[in-house]
Amino acid sequence: MTPGEFAESIRLEDGRNFVLRPLHPDDLEALRRAFLRLTPEEIEYRFFYRSRELPASVQAQVRGLDPTRDAAFVVDDAGEIRAVADLHMATADGRTAEFGLIVGKAISGHGIGKRLMLKLLDEAGRRGLAALQGSVRADNGRMLDLCRELGATISPDPDDAGVLCVRLAPAP
Repeated sequence: MTPGEFAESIRLEDGRNFVLRPLHPDDLEALRRAFLRLTPEEIEYRFFYRSRELPASVQAQVRGLDPTRDAAFVVDDAGEIRAVADLHMATADGRTAEFGLIVGKAISGHGIGKRLMLKLLDEAGRRGLAALQGSVRADNGRMLDLCRELGATISPDPDDAGVLCVRLAPAP
């Protein structure tokens, strides 16, 4: 961790402890290991295709995290990554950012996804963004339920009937 960087402790009701912290470029190997633990369905829900390797585009993003456009947070389990949430602005002066979230099955169902989405919304508000937006598969009920719980506007993707467009407004 860098000086002054936040880290939040997370304790699940079953006694497991994790740390919510920013993603670092040197987390790439831990991300690769985390990706290998995901099910094919989890990968498809997040990346819209199945793969057994961390996508090259994700590896490039991690190596080149630009703090003026990007923010990413992980749930760390003693050096192993169990969940990731990120936002990416197309330009540093943009008003919206694209978001992504993935929580591995080993810790899903404990509110980790909500906690990460709230962290992204806080970050979006801190940056003065008007909205976070993302594409969610229409059959990804858990993610859609979470987005609805957080007040998202959800609409059909005009280019793909199997995808929904999600828009979340950060608190002012």
